[in-house]
Amino acid sequence: MRKHIPHFEVLRGIAALWVFASHVLLITGTRIKFLSNGDQAVEVFVMLSGFVITLMLSNEGEPYDRYIFRRFMRLYPLFLVALVFGLLTNHLYQPVFGESPWLHQVRTVFQTRDENLANAFFQHLGLHLTMLHGMVPDSILPQASLMFSGPLWSISLEWQFYLIAPLLIGAIGFGNTRRIAISAGILLFAIGLEQLTMNLWMGEVPSFLPLRLPLFIVGIMCAALWRDARDARPAVLVVSVVVGFAIASFFAPNKLPIAMWFAIYFLAAAHDKFDLGRLADKLISSPVPTFVGRVSYGLYVLHVPTMMLVTYYIVFPMDIQSRFYAAVAITTLTLPITLALAALSFHTIEKPLARWARGFGRGRAPAE
Repeated sequence: MRKHIPHFEVLRGIAALWVFASHVLLITGTRIKFLSNGDQAVEVFVMLSGFVITLMLSNEGEPYDRYIFRRFMRLYPLFLVALVFGLLTNHLYQPVFGESPWLHQVRTVFQTRDENLANAFFQHLGLHLTMLHGMVPDSILPQASLMFSGPLWSISLEWQFYLIAPLLIGAIGFGNTRRIAISAGILLFAIGLEQLTMNLWMGEVPSFLPLRLPLFIVGIMCAALWRDARDARPAVLVVSVVVGFAIASFFAPNKLPIAMWFAIYFLAAAHDKFDLGRLADKLISSPVPTFVGRVSYGLYVLHVPTMMLVTYYIVFPMDIQSRFYAAVAITTLTLPITLALAALSFHTIEKPLARWARGFGRGRAPAE
């Protein structure tokens, strides 16, 4: 089995750019169907995470303490950097959204942000430092999931999944002929739990694990069937992917992320079976998609603070009245800066610490 599958890394980059675009549109008061819904891009991340973690555990079979340490070191260092960056730029949310010439109506969440933070600063900070802020509903701590920097809510969601992933993946199993029935049972339970939680949850975003657990399980099931998909005859693969998409579409909150996921899954599994797969391989392996996919974590967690700075200190003084030209200005200024920061963080934080954690987990220093 290929250990590195570039299709999924590129998909991560596409999802990060989708979230970036949704925040540009949010700031400029522009609505474009699908593109404005950055939460749907997070659903792509969710399925991808379920898939990747399942393959990792099935290949490496490491004990829980080593696994969770490596996952912690994958998320936390850059999460801390993004949190500090968010703390330093948090004061810009109110002027960017309150004084914007492009917004006719400011959402309540931005009007009350400063007050909610002032009333419970240390509670918000303490929760964020645990990466469990996404578990707290607004009824207990208003805007707990979105404080400091909005995108960090999904990092909490990811961490919640990491904590229980080995249990879920172990229950589904690999090479077990009963895994489809077991997976179906777990999926049905997750769907029921999701519906129950939706009726009780009070929050701006689905940052509590039960609200997106079915999508994590879609990723897990796709990974459990990955070897079969890679070895399947072309016709069988096509039918399997169509059936998987149809089943997931019944319970998924949005269809576009499901379609994107299964399209990439198909291309990755069929990369040497169809002309389309071979063409996709060439496009995916080109430098730009590869680069964006590689630095996608930094792009995702660092773009909002960067966008706040660029919008307030550079774009506002330009006195641009057109929403379109404002969006162009924010994008052309913010995206290169954020990609540069993401590349820097990848080479100085993510990659070295991931290598160190891998070696530390084996009880020895990593080789230079």
